[in-house]
Amino acid sequence: MLGFQSGNTVRTLATLLTISLTCVSTSPTHADDNGAAVAQALDQTIDSFRTDESPVADALAELGRAAGVTIDVDPRSLDLLPWGSNTKLKTINVGSASLRTVLPQILEPLGLEYSIENDGVTVTASEPLKRINRRVTWADLKTLQRCISTEWSAEAMENFTIRYRITSKVDAPALLAEQMAKSAGGSVATVLEDAAGSLGWVWFPNEDHIVIRTVQAQTANYMARRVTVNYTNEPLADILLDLANRAETPINFEAGMMLKLPPETARHTSLALRNNSIRQGFELLSAHTGIRYSIQRGGVNVSLSDVIKRGSSTSLPISLRSPYVGKITVPSADKTYAFDILLREDDLPQDILDYRKALIEEYIEKMRAEMASIESE
Repeated sequence: MLGFQSGNTVRTLATLLTISLTCVSTSPTHADDNGAAVAQALDQTIDSFRTDESPVADALAELGRAAGVTIDVDPRSLDLLPWGSNTKLKTINVGSASLRTVLPQILEPLGLEYSIENDGVTVTASEPLKRINRRVTWADLKTLQRCISTEWSAEAMENFTIRYRITSKVDAPALLAEQMAKSAGGSVATVLEDAAGSLGWVWFPNEDHIVIRTVQAQTANYMARRVTVNYTNEPLADILLDLANRAETPINFEAGMMLKLPPETARHTSLALRNNSIRQGFELLSAHTGIRYSIQRGGVNVSLSDVIKRGSSTSLPISLRSPYVGKITVPSADKTYAFDILLREDDLPQDILDYRKALIEEYIEKMRAEMASIESE
């Protein structure tokens, strides 16, 4: 029996199958050349393999060695499991079966899936599991497994409870039912994925029910993830890309925006987050660099703020504003004190700037003449 264990406590899911298989897959697969050897290893028969009470990552690595292929588990995906890296497989017992046959039966009950990489197999969380965006419960996994193992039909959907986090302006249940009816069929999980996606929604299990919400809301949830990072004098675009990657969210930049920012800002930006949300990182960068962001269906859109687009400096961070080029001294009425008004380049109209430039050039020439006179003596 395949089960899960943490410490001295064993949790066995009723939906799991005994891995003692006799089916053998021998047909060649059509993989890229770089992954051909891995694909071939997946189809090789494992005559006999058994492991007991091993952490998921260790058990899969040992199973991979028996098949002659490396199996790595993504640490972030592993951390989503009920007991994180301490989640254990009670027993894996394989007899005369291929890794391609065995892996789905091990991974699906855990909400995991695998992909072939150039030099091995990588195990990651499935999209519904990622969307939960917290350490899952056994009830979450049980509901997800029901979705994966149940063939879709309108009648079958009556056995699932769906809760909608969609605006009340639309009839969400009717829209989803209509889209699901158009599906080519498959499991409840497959049909839900296609139908929700066509509406700009996503789904995920939550205890004993299914949650439906918008892609924008899901992205906002991903950006609520807390991270500890430190960027020092790095390109702003690289920082934004890394934060978006940590939120597993596409990022879209306004064309040419980095060229319009001060070079120092675009090339040398620093940001430190200490258990702060990714969204807080975007907020800090917006406040200090003159960019803005918005969460859309297609990911996070980043553009220049209206202040920069208007060419105004009154609301810009000090680091982005034009330099001081002069001052006006204003004496008090009784002449007992005075105060200076510092002038930035952007504060002056173009004709004054031109006059200032002419004055500078005039005095530069005077200084050169004096220098020449001194040198000739």
